Amino acid sequence: MSIGNDVRDCKSPDIARRAHLLAGFRFLDHTLRGCGQVIFMNSPVTGLLNLAAMFWGAYAGGATPAVAIGSLVGALVSTATAYPLHAERGALRSGLMGFNGMLLGAGIPTFLANTPVMWVVLILAAAMVTVVTLAADAALRRVKVPGLTFPYVFATWTVLLAAYKFPTLGIASLPPPALPSQVDALGTVPGLQEFVHASLASVSQVYFVDNPVSGAIFLVALVVHSRWCAGLAAFGAMAAVACALAVGADPVAVRHGLWGYSAVLTAPAVGCIFMRPTPRTFAYCAAATLSAVFVQAALATLTQAVGIPPLTFPFVLTTWLFLLARRDSRDASASASSAGKPSQ
Repeated sequence: MSIGNDVRDCKSPDIARRAHLLAGFRFLDHTLRGCGQVIFMNSPVTGLLNLAAMFWGAYAGGATPAVAIGSLVGALVSTATAYPLHAERGALRSGLMGFNGMLLGAGIPTFLANTPVMWVVLILAAAMVTVVTLAADAALRRVKVPGLTFPYVFATWTVLLAAYKFPTLGIASLPPPALPSQVDALGTVPGLQEFVHASLASVSQVYFVDNPVSGAIFLVALVVHSRWCAGLAAFGAMAAVACALAVGADPVAVRHGLWGYSAVLTAPAVGCIFMRPTPRTFAYCAAATLSAVFVQAALATLTQAVGIPPLTFPFVLTTWLFLLARRDSRDASASASSAGKPSQ
C-alpha cells in the first residue's frame, strides 16, 4: 500500500465527518428558513426568533408546550421529506418546504388531544403537507399565483375532519358543528391598551399563540429581514382589529387576535411580497386587508357547519383573488424566496 493511499485512508473518515456535519448545518439552515417563511422571510435568524416566540408563548401560557414542540417537529419533518421527493433546490434553500409544516405542527396540537397517536398523525401529516406543497406549486404555476399556506390548510383540515371518525384522535378544542345564525351585538369599544393587545395577539395567532409579547417578538423577527414586511404585518393587524370592532365582531375574540391573523398575512403578501411597494399598491393592499376580514367571517360561517376552523384559508383566498386581478403582480415562481428584497 502506498503512502498516498495511507494518507487518503486517514483523511477519508475526517472528510466524511465534515461532509455529514456540513449536511446537518445545511438542513438546519433550510429548516430555520422555513420557520421564517411563515410570513415570507427567507432568513434563518427570523426563523430562530419565530421559534423563540413560540416557546415564549408556551412558557407564558399563550399556547401549550405541545404547540411549540409541534411547530418545530412539523418544520423538521416537512423539510426532510422534500429531499427524497427531489424538491427544487432553490425552494429548499429558501425554506419554502418548511413553513407549511411548521403551521401544521402548531395547529394539530391546538385542536387535538396531546396523545401518542396525535404525534404519529402529526408526523405523517407533516410529510403529507410537503407532497401537497409540490402538487399545489405545479398546478398553480400555470396561473402564476403562489400556493401560500393552502397545503397546510388542506392537510390540517384533512386531519381534523378525520378526527370525527377516529376516536383515538381525541378532539380537544374544535368548534362544535352548528348551523349558521346571526350573533348578537356584544361588548364595548376597547381602549388604546386593549387595541394594542389585540393587534399584537393577531400577529401571534398566525402561529396559534395567544400572547402579545410573542406577537412583538414575531414583529421583531420580521424587522430583522424586512422593515416593509414588518410594517405591513403590523398595519394588517391594526386594520383588521379596527374593522372587526367597527362591524360588531365579538370583542373577546378580537382581543385574542382571532379576527386579525389572516390580515397579518394578507397585507405584506399584497403590499410588498408579490407586488412592488408603491403608494398605489398600498391602497390596493389596504383593500385586500379589509376584504380578508369579511372573507374570514364568511368562511368561518361555512366551516362552523362542519366543526372545523377556517385557519388561514381567508388569507389564501383573498390573496389569490387580489393577485389574479392585477397583471403587474410578481411571478409566483419567485415566491417568497425574494421576500427580503423590499426591506430597505
